Amino acid sequence: MTGAKGEKPERAQHLPLAVRKELVLDAALRVSLRDGDAVSMDAVAAEAGVAKTVLYRCWSNRDTMLQALDQRESSRLAEQLTTALDAAQAESDPARALHGVLVAYFAAVRDSPDSYRLLYGTRVRADRAQAVQGSRSRAITRLTPVLRGWLDGSDSLPGSERRANALAALAVGAAESGARLLLDPESDWSPEELADSVRTLFAGGVPAFDD
Repeated sequence: MTGAKGEKPERAQHLPLAVRKELVLDAALRVSLRDGDAVSMDAVAAEAGVAKTVLYRCWSNRDTMLQALDQRESSRLAEQLTTALDAAQAESDPARALHGVLVAYFAAVRDSPDSYRLLYGTRVRADRAQAVQGSRSRAITRLTPVLRGWLDGSDSLPGSERRANALAALAVGAAESGARLLLDPESDWSPEELADSVRTLFAGGVPAFDD
């Protein structure tokens, strides 16, 4: 939901709490991208066009509001990635599966660019960076068994777990780098093109990827 800047305070006060929270978080996202760590309750209230009391009816303080914002935006990206990873596990062709995961991830970034900039931008708070690292670790954990099953067509090869974990970490890193390219205003990449490029990189590391 995209909040309407300039919403009258008296109207916002009578909206359902869930709607008010979304309106405030939309404003908090815009202010966070603009002001970085300088974001304040006053600035968010002004951006949302509501009285500051509306914010305090939703959250007790600035930190809990920003934590809710981080959770909402990370969930938007995580849901897309989880769906893609689930589909990859059912796909017998490793190259096609990885390509599908990456296209889904890059499409999510393209469709929610502000979410990605908030979480992975150059001005990220320490607590937000820790949350991102947690999300990164979970993605690696989810991807590792998928890759292990593809390595030389066997889960039982010596070192397959270690190798799969390293490849998963590299894949997640490549996905994050690709997302930054996707959002670069001077580049002209599509999710499909970036996914093709990452798959090309992996062709030498996972035998089944080599067409």
